[in-house]
Amino acid sequence: MGTLFNIIKALISGFTTGILISLPLGPAAIESVNHTISKGFKNGFIVSLGAISADMTYLFLINCGLAKLLQYNKVTEGIFWIISGFILVIMQYNDLKKLGDYSESNSQKYATHPFLSGFVLTFTNPMTPTLWLGLSGTVINLWKNESIIAYHIFLLAILIGMIFWFATLNYMAYKGFNIFKNSNPKKASIYMKWFILFLGIAFVVFGLIKLIYSIF
Repeated sequence: MGTLFNIIKALISGFTTGILISLPLGPAAIESVNHTISKGFKNGFIVSLGAISADMTYLFLINCGLAKLLQYNKVTEGIFWIISGFILVIMQYNDLKKLGDYSESNSQKYATHPFLSGFVLTFTNPMTPTLWLGLSGTVINLWKNESIIAYHIFLLAILIGMIFWFATLNYMAYKGFNIFKNSNPKKASIYMKWFILFLGIAFVVFGLIKLIYSIF
């Protein structure tokens, strides 16, 4: 009876955690909504799956030792922020340039694959490892000490919760676009890409500050 209760508790707790950590609209979530508005629900949801895959990759890497590297080496952490910011800026600059250089059909032809776009945007977001470092040291660690079965069910439930939230987010974006049929999807796409580009610049500046502070 106690084992069954722990399994149910792990499912509910993991599912809730998955939704809660997905609620903040990071670069990948914004990009997935952007794809949903401009190219349809399926395309936007594929971006979300790429983002979730990046989250799961970080969870694996942190449990393999990445946590120590980022926690105890502030120079490495600062460099990571800078590199991540540059990647975000380059990606969005290239996309904005394509939107200006090509027609709508050609821009879709040369665009980054949605899954890869979601993966890279999440993997290069310095907040992603920070989030998983915090969870690994607290909630996830508690379930790891509970039992192996409960731990793996908890992780699976986190994954299900994240998929559920992103599917809901993209569905709402898709339905919202259908309601406002006179809206301009290309203009919305440009605004979102500029937002992510400026976010990348902010990451670079913050990384430089952390790097200078850690050195001096």
